[in-house]
Amino acid sequence: MYFTSTVLLAFGTLIGSAQAVVKALDLSQPQGTSVWTCVQGQSFLKGVPRLYQEACGIGGRIDPNFITSYNQIRASGIKDIDGYFFPCTGSSHNCKSPQAQVGEIVDFLAANNIMVKRLWLDLEPPSAGSPCRGWNYGAAQNTALAKQFVAAIKATGLKWGVYANGNQWATMFGSRGVDIASGLPLWAVQWDGVPTLESVHTFMGGWTTAFAKQYGQSTGGCAPAGAFDLNVFTE
Repeated sequence: MYFTSTVLLAFGTLIGSAQAVVKALDLSQPQGTSVWTCVQGQSFLKGVPRLYQEACGIGGRIDPNFITSYNQIRASGIKDIDGYFFPCTGSSHNCKSPQAQVGEIVDFLAANNIMVKRLWLDLEPPSAGSPCRGWNYGAAQNTALAKQFVAAIKATGLKWGVYANGNQWATMFGSRGVDIASGLPLWAVQWDGVPTLESVHTFMGGWTTAFAKQYGQSTGGCAPAGAFDLNVFTE
């Protein structure tokens, strides 16, 4: 999950909103139980660690940092935990099939008695500096593959949503209007520093409302700057 923002204070401050939201932090690297205890003082009561990473050299894998982050978050007293799935894709990689990647997630959760509220399929291209060149098949094949991932996650019977950036959608799938998963909740990316759902306007893919919003990045305080992404969730 990548972005830039100018959010002030340690983790940002909620401003008035007509819709009640849960303040959440997503992350890819463990930050320690004491950090999670600290952020609760700023009303961040939900954690979303990366559960699966593209790991293009081996076709995708469970993120080895997830279990540490999960245990640290729970030890701090936070029980509201989701997980996000950054799949392996790309024509130059021997990625596991969507069904195999999703199957690894399901098996891992069951084997480790992991309790998450919701899982999120992360549909975005890798960062510019990443060695993994995902979603590079062309719009038609990217769309077909994304729909395979969506079919695979729906088949699990677990609660899922989609994390996506409206400004990247047309580049990946050919048009902002391409509908891949509008029946699932949307975790929208809009880096405006505004922690409300009503302000989301970068819709695409058939969505007209957002279930969650990523709005900025932590600037210090409880953890080093950039340790977390800042979000608001419906639940």
